[in-house]
Amino acid sequence: MDFKQIGAAAASESDHLNDGDCLKLYVVASADNITAASVFQCFQAELDKRGVKANVIATGSFGYYDLEPLVLVDKPGKSTILYHNVTPETAAELVNDYLINDNPRPDMALGSTGRDEIDDITSISALPLFNLQNRIALRNCGYIDPENINHYILCGKGYGGLSRAMLMGQSDVIEEINKSGLRGRGGAGYPVAEKWKLCRDAEGSPKWVICNAVDTDPQALTARLILEGDPHSVLEGMLIGAYAVGASRCVICVNADYIAAIKRLDKALEQMREYSLLGDNILGSNFSCEIEIKEVPSSLVAGEETALIRCLEGKQAMPYVRPPYPAVSGLYEEPTLINNLETMANVSAIFQNDAEWYAAFGTEQSRGAKIITLAGDVVHKYTVEVTFGTTLKSIIDAIGGGVSNGKKIKAVQFGGPTGAYFAADSLDIRLDYESVREAGSIIGSGTVEVFDSDSCAVEMTRDVISYLQTQSCGKCVFCREGSYQMSDILQDIADGKGEPKDLDMLTELGEAMKIGCICSLGRTLPNPVLSSMRLFDSDYAVHIKEKRCPSNGQLSPVD
Repeated sequence: MDFKQIGAAAASESDHLNDGDCLKLYVVASADNITAASVFQCFQAELDKRGVKANVIATGSFGYYDLEPLVLVDKPGKSTILYHNVTPETAAELVNDYLINDNPRPDMALGSTGRDEIDDITSISALPLFNLQNRIALRNCGYIDPENINHYILCGKGYGGLSRAMLMGQSDVIEEINKSGLRGRGGAGYPVAEKWKLCRDAEGSPKWVICNAVDTDPQALTARLILEGDPHSVLEGMLIGAYAVGASRCVICVNADYIAAIKRLDKALEQMREYSLLGDNILGSNFSCEIEIKEVPSSLVAGEETALIRCLEGKQAMPYVRPPYPAVSGLYEEPTLINNLETMANVSAIFQNDAEWYAAFGTEQSRGAKIITLAGDVVHKYTVEVTFGTTLKSIIDAIGGGVSNGKKIKAVQFGGPTGAYFAADSLDIRLDYESVREAGSIIGSGTVEVFDSDSCAVEMTRDVISYLQTQSCGKCVFCREGSYQMSDILQDIADGKGEPKDLDMLTELGEAMKIGCICSLGRTLPNPVLSSMRLFDSDYAVHIKEKRCPSNGQLSPVD
């Protein structure tokens, strides 16, 4: 089948999606939201009972977890209304009040979208949660049925990007990525086009494409959100990458405990095969490619690309010294392109539009947008996507709703567990690769963890280093011994056993690890320690000199 035939088949099977006269209701929630299933069933039963013709569609999450289940009501001739925290009871009310009696129930609405204003319902474009976002990788999440490929094709320009890419030569595809300015979203921000060119030019066959779709940061929800809500955006990006570098085999690595995501990926691959988007002669061309799913453990070190390769080879997840780089000698010592799933979702968006469209977003050196997960002492723990250049403060205040319980901010850790801390007076920093690096931190997983004014810098640093020490693979001495000693020293300080010389030792260990560790986990592990000592030296002084915790005043349990 060619792309035109695929589009025709999708339209014939799901013609209601583009029918402006068809009433559609979208139930938006994470796969584990129990209430959403009841809301879906209630809508279907109530519509049948009232004789109302409508299509009820279950989608993935928007990432606004405390507002779920959300329901989008697309009523013919009306602006679309988004309702929040819908229950089976309020679902029945919406059928009666809005769908039958045309009362839009402003008291239940979050906002509306469309040209026509609705009395007492705010336009979504006026809400910070929406107007501060630029959803590129998350563009379809919450708007399509992730288990129906027709939704992706008809509503999201799905596989139009692959079709466009396959009309281009490999060099032209890579040049399009280069013009877009796309940088890898795995944390380091390496230019994607350079990695693709290196793999395309590498000798050896077969070539592989690996998509790292693992949430290695325990607070990050990026992979889960995309795979549960829009798996095809990632799979299309993988095929474009495979075509560009000449790969015939692809692997997508997923958290082993992401049951719903794996189920939806399985279904997506099955549907792709039915549309000749997998296997031999994709889209009627000479390009052939297969994609398989591999479940991997959720260890932090598995996020390092060479450790992930070893994991796929049945070995311990343990990084190795580069060069050679995976693009030249990777999986089974064959040329291997590795990008994470956020990168791949951006790739499909670029080819569904064009490089110029994408490059118009962000900053000069950080194009596009970044997925952020808010965590810790913040009102709304959302997963959102903001344009590079957005400030940390605006994300926390406008999207996250500020600090929970009305307290003040003590610190913010950005980039995941190995990210540096930022003090409350330094949150105007712009989120882009250069600004964050200059501030001594990393983009990393994009997690923004907020600590309120009751937090103790010693304890919050001890806790994160204690976790990181368990994530070290133990291969290099600097990381294995350095993380152990850091954890031990921080515990002593927290327990009132610390001495002034311990601070010098922490600094010495941190600087040595930044230089001597093999992988980025070890090299960035000192960030929280060094930044917390620099920003909150008074907390350390109280623990060491006064033998008490400054956050609660309690004496440390000295033996």
